[in-house]
Amino acid sequence: MQRIQNFSEVFIIKKGTIFIFLFLLLYRFILDFSYCLVIYFVWSYAKFGLNLNYFKLIESYLLLFVILFLIPKTKEKLSNIIVGLLILLSYIPTLTLFAFVDQPRLYMYAITGFWILVFLFLKIPIFSFVPLKHSQARILKYVIFFGLSAIVFFQIYKYLGFSLNFNLIKVYEIRKKYIQANIPFSGYLFNWVGHIISPVFFAIFFTQRKWFLLGLVLFLQILLFSITGLKNFLFILLFVPVLIWVANRKDPIIWVAIGLIILILLGMLAYFLINDLWVLSLFTRRTLLVPAQLSFFYYDFFSKSGPIFLSQHRLFRNFLDYPYELLPSHLIGKVYFNSPEMGANNGIYADAYMNFGFLGFILWAFLLATILRLVDSLSKDKEAAITFVAIFMPILSIINSALFTTLLTHGLLLSLLLLYLLPKEYKKI
Repeated sequence: MQRIQNFSEVFIIKKGTIFIFLFLLLYRFILDFSYCLVIYFVWSYAKFGLNLNYFKLIESYLLLFVILFLIPKTKEKLSNIIVGLLILLSYIPTLTLFAFVDQPRLYMYAITGFWILVFLFLKIPIFSFVPLKHSQARILKYVIFFGLSAIVFFQIYKYLGFSLNFNLIKVYEIRKKYIQANIPFSGYLFNWVGHIISPVFFAIFFTQRKWFLLGLVLFLQILLFSITGLKNFLFILLFVPVLIWVANRKDPIIWVAIGLIILILLGMLAYFLINDLWVLSLFTRRTLLVPAQLSFFYYDFFSKSGPIFLSQHRLFRNFLDYPYELLPSHLIGKVYFNSPEMGANNGIYADAYMNFGFLGFILWAFLLATILRLVDSLSKDKEAAITFVAIFMPILSIINSALFTTLLTHGLLLSLLLLYLLPKEYKKI
């Protein structure tokens, strides 16, 4: 009887694995289909070419099979969900461009090796943290929330004044005014509050039914959008219930894949039926394919000029010479788009290679795995939905930003602190 039960458990695990394989392959196929059918034709002027290499197409699917075979598949650890999310949003779109634009094989294999190393490094044990007393954690948590919120309120009042705006057409005008105001430390504080503090406490206050504080979070978020013109501040709280729901599913990565499939298909339908490109441009092109495109541009440039060894960072400029007049993002914007004012930011692959060449993939894989193991340690035995909300935006920024920039500017360190302070007694949402 015990043998039969063990066989049944193995079968269930394999069945779940098969579903992950199928939905991720379906997502890859639909992304490929949308690229060659729509993205290339509409955005060819933006360097989205079509030079399909059939051998690389087959290779790309074989590489995907390798990654899907090795990827951690259970949701017991938050790091596994994060890795699956990054594979969906970053690795798979890179495979699409590798095949359909005939991009360099060596770089694609290095990225694949990077993920294999991450999977291996995730097996390294990490120390546990001694938890604070509940009262101490509660005080620190609310000091962070009310302290940062008060600073942001004060800065908005002092430099721009309070005003509410719900007109999406005016966002560029508002954004220009916000940039001209040159508010001190707003690049840090506004991102921290809008992308981490507000979503986390929105989830907490909703769970605890604290409606007044929930309304305060909502008002602050609307105010941030109104004075910065950054639409992600407006929409992120609407996305929080989706994150909570996904985190509580049995196979969250499957549901993320389904969501992405639906978005790509909706974008294609909107284009063919009513000639509307908004969904395709925002999700398929900008979120999925532009980071992959820029990653290959970074490789093309720095494979010829050599690594820069972190010399672009202010911290290292006292003893390292940065060889260019423009920072990397503006340098790539100038070279590949003839637009030096363009900030062609890119994520962890380009960051690793730009700084240390292929050695960078080993170093950055270890750093990312270390961060993910910290996430596991700090989120252990805590409400999965709230911990997922806390870490989602900073981790997502790894796709578009340098690793060290993600730690500070995009608030990954703040997210880790909040994970440490979160209690274990929240009820399931």
